[in-house]
Amino acid sequence: MSNFENLIKNMLEMESFDEIRFKSIKISPDKTIYFAFKESQKIIYNKLTSMTLEPVCFILKMDDEYHYCPLNDKKFDENIVKEFVKNI
Repeated sequence: MSNFENLIKNMLEMESFDEIRFKSIKISPDKTIYFAFKESQKIIYNKLTSMTLEPVCFILKMDDEYHYCPLNDKKFDENIVKEFVKNI
C-alpha cells in the first residue's frame, strides 16, 4: 500500500477487516458439513460502510475424517461427496 493510501485511510479513520467464519450443520452423529465464508468489512469514521460475505469452501466430516472441498476448484473428489450423502 502506498504512503498516499495510508494517509487517506488515516484521515478518514478507515479500517478494513477480513475474517473467515464457519457455519456447521450436523446431519447425523457421524456426519457434519462445515461452510467457510470470508467476511470483509470496511469501517469509516467508526461506522460500518460496507460488508461482503463470500463463500470459500465446504468441509465434510465423516466419522473422524475431514474432507476439504473448495468452491472455486472443480477438482475436489466427487466420490467423497457421494459417499457423504449416501444413507442420509
